[in-house]
Amino acid sequence: MHEADRELVGELEVQVAAIFASVFAVSAGFAAGGDAPRTTTSLLVQAVEVDCQPALPYFCRNIHVACSGRTEIRTFPFTLRANSSRGWIESKSDTSGIRKSYENGSVDWGRDGTYVIVRPQGREGYIKLLANGKYSFRHYSQDVGIMSYGSCG
Repeated sequence: MHEADRELVGELEVQVAAIFASVFAVSAGFAAGGDAPRTTTSLLVQAVEVDCQPALPYFCRNIHVACSGRTEIRTFPFTLRANSSRGWIESKSDTSGIRKSYENGSVDWGRDGTYVIVRPQGREGYIKLLANGKYSFRHYSQDVGIMSYGSCG
């Protein structure tokens, strides 16, 4: 990666972290009644809406180290939305129909505010978004797990 790219990625990570901090602070303030101190339990009413871009044009069988086992299933940019009770993704370029399985998905907010996980309703898989803007996407196609990753901002 070129130095200019590293600097841009670093700047984006800082901006995304600031966005998350703002969202968490505003949500916690509303949940706790405005000026009350923020606690873990006051973070229950949270919301996020971010645009996400995949790093690769296709899903892989495994991405824990690098793309292993490239698939024919194309990745797609999407908007990840989540609130305190549900999560979903929106995309106009999902040619595989994955988006549909995330309608009314379940959501799990990390206790320390460092991540949110959206899971498809009644299916295996997840999208895990970290506070630094990085995401990992695990989907099951014909009972075979495939993965992608990227960044959101």
